[in-house]
Amino acid sequence: MLLFGVGCRRVPPAVDLSARPAPSATVTGVVRVTVASGPVSGRTVEIVNTSTGERRSVQTTDNGGFALAVPAGRYRVDVTLKDGETIVKRPGILDMQGGAVGSPIEFVVGPSRVVHPRGPAYRVDNGLGSPIA
Repeated sequence: MLLFGVGCRRVPPAVDLSARPAPSATVTGVVRVTVASGPVSGRTVEIVNTSTGERRSVQTTDNGGFALAVPAGRYRVDVTLKDGETIVKRPGILDMQGGAVGSPIEFVVGPSRVVHPRGPAYRVDNGLGSPIA
């Protein structure tokens, strides 16, 4: 009987069951070309942890949407632009708590505008009466 009692003794587990993985949150959103037009597919969206600098990226789907699970923290979200584009609307810093799904964020991308400085237009008279531009 003594051998039976020793063999059935409970042994504590070798793995610490109290250790839990870092809680995660999900960043979701959409990238659009302009407010009036449709979504953009195949764009790279980069999510950067503002505390650690850790970067994660995801591609937008056919409907322009994206979703990425991240550990709890504060994040900045960027989108890759093509030549001649600028960001018209961008989200601010996201404060993602563990287990939360952030409200969908939206990027609006539009054509960049070239701004020419406006100043006085000087005309020089060459003495013959015709202005030189």
